[in-house]
Amino acid sequence: MKRILLICLAALWLLPSVALAHSTLEKAVPIQNATVTALPERIELTYNTKIEKLSNFKLMNAAGEEIEKDKVEVDGMTMSAGLPDTIPNGIYTVKWVIIGADGHSVEGDYTFTLDAPAATEAPSPEPTATDAVSPTPEPSTEEGTTTNAGDETNSPAAASDGTNYTPAIIIGAIIVAAALVLFMRRKK
Repeated sequence: MKRILLICLAALWLLPSVALAHSTLEKAVPIQNATVTALPERIELTYNTKIEKLSNFKLMNAAGEEIEKDKVEVDGMTMSAGLPDTIPNGIYTVKWVIIGADGHSVEGDYTFTLDAPAATEAPSPEPTATDAVSPTPEPSTEEGTTTNAGDETNSPAAASDGTNYTPAIIIGAIIVAAALVLFMRRKK
């Protein structure tokens, strides 16, 4: 009986450490929750273990629309993809799903804010009659995007490593319950 109890206690201590050994995000470019003033050429995510080629990520704007990016490249512990030359200022979320070295799928997300200065245009010649009739919609669209992105600053989109501890807790509870049942039977 003591041997069974000892095995159960050893499993209780060893199993959670194995179950919690999933890959986690170590470094991100742009940095998590940062405000960047220039659009980076690439998004680069580095994990604490080697990740599989099936790993992927999406770049989402504040409205939840996916922003196009180059093909995702996975090299060892790093996953990256090139970004378009221009995207509007605002809050962006990087949603990633990786297959870790242990074969388990892990997902998570983080946000960053793009606050690049507006490009200055060369002075234009005198306005013509057509220019006076049709207002340029671009500034209002840009302001609308920035305003909408500003509304999202209080959203609960915080950085998350995506680790699910539920299986480890359930397994631990089962082992403890089994050990107690065996212990109580032995006393009778």
